Amino acid sequence: MDGGTEWHEDVDVVCTDAAFAGLATAISTLAVGGEAFVASADPAGPATRRGWFGADVDEPDTTAYFHELTADLDLDGLRRLDDELPIRLAGAQPSRGRTAPTFEGARLRDWAARCIPSPTGYLYTRVTDWPATEMESADGDPVAVTEIGELTVSGRDTWAAVGQWLAAEADERGVRTHPVARFERLVFEHGVVVGAVFGTSDGPLAVRARHGVLVCRAVPPMAPAASSGTAFRVALVGKAASRFGRVELLTADPAGAHRIVPGRATTPQPH
Repeated sequence: MDGGTEWHEDVDVVCTDAAFAGLATAISTLAVGGEAFVASADPAGPATRRGWFGADVDEPDTTAYFHELTADLDLDGLRRLDDELPIRLAGAQPSRGRTAPTFEGARLRDWAARCIPSPTGYLYTRVTDWPATEMESADGDPVAVTEIGELTVSGRDTWAAVGQWLAAEADERGVRTHPVARFERLVFEHGVVVGAVFGTSDGPLAVRARHGVLVCRAVPPMAPAASSGTAFRVALVGKAASRFGRVELLTADPAGAHRIVPGRATTPQPH
């Protein structure tokens, strides 16, 4: 499925929401000469349940795909939504000739468990080969980073500042958002994700993705964090060989890292 899909648009990257991850991904896509489709849920439409990345999807093939990627995780044991914007005390780029860390399934499983409940987390349907910089956190955690730009937060409402900055950057760089009612399903050809279908007031809207589909959630209002006068680099952060990632703020200032990203999975909480 679904070789018979009638495509309405054809782009490089499809983003299922105009959230932090969606806008950041669209910006980075345009920066390398690609095209991005960014869906924006209609505020007047039905409320999205707080599910897996906010995706309230019942379509069997899409549900099976999500399950396959998380079969080794206890999703019910993860918090449905974290409550903080990830801030990483960034280290340096690895030196030339340094041996890459050994591939470990547990390492990628741990990373997925940190991204899924993050409000800025996302799933990208392929392991990207687009430009990224290898970097280490101050605690030695190796990550792949695509920087979007830098802003200085003056005040306590870090969430609003980052959201406004991303929206302004997206607008300046020509990112367009498209109103939809909901994300309905992924489209597969020979087992590979090739696009996404959205519900709209005019019926289904099918958008083909030449490169991949980014599944993310809308960012809800969060409690402000104290970070007055701190300079941050906004970045998409992932791991080699992982389809999961999240938008993080990078800083070299320990005083500005009010929450250093821990090297462990998100702490479960009872339901």
